[in-house]
Amino acid sequence: CIFLLISAWGRAAAATYLVGFILLVICFALAIIAFAIDTLRFNFIRGIGGLLFVAAVFSIMGLVIYPVKFSTEIPLTGINMFSWAYGFGWTTAIMEICLGFFFCCLPNYEDQILGNVKPTYFYSSP
Repeated sequence: CIFLLISAWGRAAAATYLVGFILLVICFALAIIAFAIDTLRFNFIRGIGGLLFVAAVFSIMGLVIYPVKFSTEIPLTGINMFSWAYGFGWTTAIMEICLGFFFCCLPNYEDQILGNVKPTYFYSSP
């Protein structure tokens, strides 16, 4: 059994993923605040989306450092595969990217969301 945090790459992978997770929690709290207060709703939604992209970058850095250094520095014997937590990390990173796009594009549809647009009727006359 090898403890990974004694090596510099293990600490770097853990730190970058932890920073990404902390940024994700901050984005979650900001999104709750933004949608709870009407005056803030569409003012800093794009900022939350940008912060989600930064969180995704940190998460992906940690998820790339870990397997590359793990497979080159630790002797692999028997069945060696990454645990479910590694797949969960990639799922989190992909969700951060998708939510970043969602939050960046959401203010473009502010009028439709708030119901300020007159409905358009498509009909043809006989």
